[in-house]
Amino acid sequence: MVAPNQRILVSAPGKVILFGEHAVVYQKTAVAASLGLRSYLYLEYTDDTNVRLNLPDLNIEKSWKLEELPLGVDYPNSDTLHPNSMPSTLKQQMNGLIDEKQGEPQKVSLFSFLYLLNAMQVKATHRIKHGFTICVRSFLPVGAGLGSSASYSVVMTTGLLILSGLIPADFNTSPERDQYLDMINSYAFRAEQVIHGNPSGVDNAVCTYGGAKTFVRGQGFSTLEGFQSLRLLLTNTKVPRSTSALVASVGQKKEKYPQIMNPILDAMDCISVRCRDAFKELGLREITEKELMQELGDLVVLNHCLLDAIGVSHPSLEKVKSITSESGLKTKLTGAGGGGCAVSLIPSDASQEIVDTVMLKLNEEGFDCYQTSVGGVGANAISLTNNENESWLLDLSREEIQKYL
Repeated sequence: MVAPNQRILVSAPGKVILFGEHAVVYQKTAVAASLGLRSYLYLEYTDDTNVRLNLPDLNIEKSWKLEELPLGVDYPNSDTLHPNSMPSTLKQQMNGLIDEKQGEPQKVSLFSFLYLLNAMQVKATHRIKHGFTICVRSFLPVGAGLGSSASYSVVMTTGLLILSGLIPADFNTSPERDQYLDMINSYAFRAEQVIHGNPSGVDNAVCTYGGAKTFVRGQGFSTLEGFQSLRLLLTNTKVPRSTSALVASVGQKKEKYPQIMNPILDAMDCISVRCRDAFKELGLREITEKELMQELGDLVVLNHCLLDAIGVSHPSLEKVKSITSESGLKTKLTGAGGGGCAVSLIPSDASQEIVDTVMLKLNEEGFDCYQTSVGGVGANAISLTNNENESWLLDLSREEIQKYL
């Protein structure tokens, strides 16, 4: 339970698909890992009845009186029903608290907040009687396939669970840590359903638990044994694309050319499985770290070629691949393709000078670059003890805030 004027800082990573995008739609294996780029939530429990929500990345700043919000309104099968299937009266009440002039991303973000708050109050051991302030900022580019919505869902879920007394602020050091993470993941999946309708669940799982996971649609995810953190260069081409349109185009090709497309999708599955096995072999000391990196580089090249073959690359992505290959970095698209982001594997022996040179060339092309790592911790929280406040969070750089979480 959060005490009046107590302040909590929550964070959760984004995610990157290393191997298996598009193939995962057809029950093939995918490999995803947590990113060093994270979202952060500031929570302060106040001594009034004002509820303030500040989402500067979405240009949202809303406030309500506590008595205006639906809190703890239960209904049959609320634990299992899709959020869209909640009673129409409750849905109307929530929609009435959202400005109709807001864009769709803003609406679903606000609705997921209201949905989570009500659902948690059904289970809470105590009802919220005082107001609170929540501010979320993210260092993840929106709409780039890096799990920005899942990261938002996880930090919002974690903050509201702490606020509702369902998990402690120090949950990550608790003997019941795994149970708390499972609870975070379950509610975050509900938030993702609000935002995306029918998500796979892999994004919120990676953002909650951290590390790296293998995933097969319909079978769930499992931890990648022997996984170790990797250095990556993420390049956002800033070329907009429609995930649904790209998925549909692959489906049309699969239907028209099954003898060609099915072997390609099977090969993508083999790449993901080989990645999984290579890390396992590293853990068993059957291969060296250098051999692992060589294999991963080969798999990156192979996977991108296969994705290009099914028509989801883009001239901007090929430009990134060309520039990075000049310096010996292996690159593939990540996510839906058609623009969006590319991921480049940075060898452990690559100098910072090489990476800086590559980033400069990519920036000159108009791309945004992020040097980061994958495989770090998932959801986390700390109690703030100094004079940190909402403005403090908004003013911090990514490097400064990472010292806290």
